[in-house]
Amino acid sequence: MSVNGIGTAGYPVAGYGARKSENNTKNDFRANVKEVSSATNVVHIDPDALFSIHHVKTGESANVYRADDYSEDNPVYLVKGVDKNGNEYEKTVDVSKVNPNSCSYTEMLALNAHTGNKSDSNFLTMSILKDKANGSSYHEKADYMSMAYELLKDMKTLGNWDGYLRYDKWINDILSISKKRL
Repeated sequence: MSVNGIGTAGYPVAGYGARKSENNTKNDFRANVKEVSSATNVVHIDPDALFSIHHVKTGESANVYRADDYSEDNPVYLVKGVDKNGNEYEKTVDVSKVNPNSCSYTEMLALNAHTGNKSDSNFLTMSILKDKANGSSYHEKADYMSMAYELLKDMKTLGNWDGYLRYDKWINDILSISKKRL
């Protein structure tokens, strides 16, 4: 698992769209901006989205929004982002039809957003699950529930009860939405 500095304020999950912010006058701001603007992938993270994530290694990103026709009876989300080839995509996801035992990461992100949990630990859970998918794209199917149960087991083995409770809550939130399909 490639996670660095868990619980340390300001330190990112390795490989994901976050970085430690520092006020360091030794850095040349113009050089940093030039370096970022010459990157091959454009990052599209929308602060107005329900959930946004960017994977630095692949260049993929996803922003989850409620669709215009969203309702409790029609839980439809719109996921917009950039795929691993740098192409923009837009996908409609009906979370009432998502099976977390076999779904794409974009479908899992929509299901995750539907739980309403927007905490940092929720972001961390989704980042770790993407890492556990071993380089699959945001659009390839994987068994995210098995990965989540594996994380839960790891937390129990390590005696990390805060982590155990966090993953247990996340699993239960996902299952409460998906129980009819499992």
